[in-house]
Amino acid sequence: MRWIEIVVFLAGGVPLAWAWRANRRGTLVHALNWAVAAWLAWAGLAVAPEGQGTARYLALCLTGCAGVAVLGARRPVVGPWNFVLLGLLAVLLLPLAENAVLGTPLLDPLRLVFVVATLAVGVLNYLPTRLAPSVLLVAAACGAELLVLDGAVKLEWTHLGRWALPLAIWVGWLRMRRRGEGLTELDREWLGFRDRYGLMWGQRVREQFNQAARHAGWPVYLRWSGLRRTARDVPLSPEDQEAIVQTLRVVLKRFGEE
Repeated sequence: MRWIEIVVFLAGGVPLAWAWRANRRGTLVHALNWAVAAWLAWAGLAVAPEGQGTARYLALCLTGCAGVAVLGARRPVVGPWNFVLLGLLAVLLLPLAENAVLGTPLLDPLRLVFVVATLAVGVLNYLPTRLAPSVLLVAAACGAELLVLDGAVKLEWTHLGRWALPLAIWVGWLRMRRRGEGLTELDREWLGFRDRYGLMWGQRVREQFNQAARHAGWPVYLRWSGLRRTARDVPLSPEDQEAIVQTLRVVLKRFGEE
């Protein structure tokens, strides 16, 4: 049965490669590079012999870094943000060095909280988006691995990650593919951005757009679910409608292609 698990897990690389190709010219590509590194670590764990605590911990650390990488996915900080992530990874991996040299436990309570908090950044950032089912599956897989590392559950729980992670990638791919039916041009662009970049950047973009709309006197307000009219009795000319769309594109410019 293990070869079936390995094939299913490796199949998760197909939608991940699609996501990387779709975002390769935008600022999200750096976060996807970290996600690919995390997926390779999980793939190595899937084919490795049982009981590989070091490989398991490395996969968890890289998964956390992939979630934090999204927080720097905006020009001009997107490139230098990788140095922040390298520093975070070094801190996360410090217990491995101490465990190898000094024989200390891999996870004490304080370090366990730090790892969980790092993983929670990515999960919480995407919970209000269409990718919520995917990040919950990733959280379940990471939780099972942490419980095994902590000795709270048996090793058989690691099979959860081998099924949950590829399922998370495929679910995310399907939900992103089905987005856009019956939406206006602005809502399509906004929801696409929101679902790819998550809560933190989504809220920041909403603030900038709504401030620009107030200054222009447009009777519109960008909510989390899309654009809404604040005064339906005030007409919007075609020129205003086009200007509203262009304003959103200007706000999103630092996230898109060069």
